[in-house]
Amino acid sequence: MKKIITAGFLACLLVCMAGCPSSMEGSGNSSGSNGDTPDPAPEPEHHVGQITFFNSSSYHAIIHQDAFSGPVLLELSSGQSKKIDVRPSDNYGIGSTFSIEYRYAVVDGLELASGTVWADSIDPDVQLNIVVEANKSYTLQIPQPKNLELTAAFIKILNASDIQFELHYKGTAFKQAGNGNLPVPAGKTGVYQFAAAGAGKAIHGYTVHSTFQSAAVPDFTAKNSYIYDFTYNGASVVKTGEHKIVF
Repeated sequence: MKKIITAGFLACLLVCMAGCPSSMEGSGNSSGSNGDTPDPAPEPEHHVGQITFFNSSSYHAIIHQDAFSGPVLLELSSGQSKKIDVRPSDNYGIGSTFSIEYRYAVVDGLELASGTVWADSIDPDVQLNIVVEANKSYTLQIPQPKNLELTAAFIKILNASDIQFELHYKGTAFKQAGNGNLPVPAGKTGVYQFAAAGAGKAIHGYTVHSTFQSAAVPDFTAKNSYIYDFTYNGASVVKTGEHKIVF
């Protein structure tokens, strides 16, 4: 009788084991939502928009993010275009602002010791606004400015002597605009830039220094947007002209 009970118990146990799937089956495989194949990885989200800037002006353009004092996004030559990524607008009213600075070659020529000298100016009316959304593309055209404002004056000194010179003020040598060098070689012209907003910049106490002597630059007031020409002959500095920068 005991053997019959034991045999029956073993038979029931085998039936139960056959009906239950192994807990290890498929444990090494990853399944998707349908249990057959893995779900594809989701596409990455791009949290930027794209703007193509086209410089339709006749000037070299510098594009600032937000205000004119904001970070520079890119620079474009006249007629050039470029696409860049920009952050989406913080609001959908005004949108994003891009301020345009225009660069103008005020002085150039082979006689310059400093190479081409550029002046940066702005048209306060040229600020471009656009609502930028993520994953969208836009085009912005940089217009020709109508009211450029320059807040600098320039002094050109031709070195007509046979020795190099430096421009000094109270013992401090001035760097040339353009290349940042101090000495102006014989036969070349040094160009210097001065901030001259408002009533202008008083040029007083400036001297030209060579190896053996110095000569005073004539006193005058440098006005905004003007270029003043001088010649150093080895003994004195003489003013030879002035003209207003025409953009």
